[in-house]
Amino acid sequence: MFTQKIYVNNKPLILTTSARSYVESHAIAGGYMQFVGAFSRNFRLALQHLEKAGTLGAIIEDISPNSLQEQLYELYEPIDAGGGVVINEDGAVLMIYRRGKWDLPKGKRDDGEEIAECAVREVSEETGLTKLKLKDKICDTYHVYTQNGQSLLKCTSWYKMQGSNADTLAPQAEENIEKASWIAERDLRGVVYKSYEAIREVLTEAGFRW
Repeated sequence: MFTQKIYVNNKPLILTTSARSYVESHAIAGGYMQFVGAFSRNFRLALQHLEKAGTLGAIIEDISPNSLQEQLYELYEPIDAGGGVVINEDGAVLMIYRRGKWDLPKGKRDDGEEIAECAVREVSEETGLTKLKLKDKICDTYHVYTQNGQSLLKCTSWYKMQGSNADTLAPQAEENIEKASWIAERDLRGVVYKSYEAIREVLTEAGFRW
């Protein structure tokens, strides 16, 4: 079964070849608005639904994964990004605070750059950490946004990294990062609910619980 989750307005848009199977394995999706067919009208209606207050999510089903992808790329220009879940010697995770939300460090891939190299570079630039050790890939996340009048679909590849709390944290002010902090797992509960759905998903995939 093909499934792709894209965050729109911090809510999930699910593209899938089987809405029934997705709902059976994700109980909350029973409350998502469903559309059948990878048509431009269905995408438009789903996106309008996700922009409304109080809505949970939307599902667009089509037998063809290619049709779902093609329609998505007609609406949004895809860009690649890399980010990291950095863990120190004490098992704490590095998080940044920007624009009123806790986030994980990430950023766009440069031309010719490998995505894992991008992830390490962006983490270093946004947090000031220089002693980073790249580990396993965690997952990919997708979200859409508008920048300079352009509609973009960002695919972020997330990696585990080893860092050190002896390294000096220096949040990147030009990227509107106010703080960079090591957060112990026991303290994550108070932080993740001031974050984004995609970030909670990444932390869960990385093995954190709260």
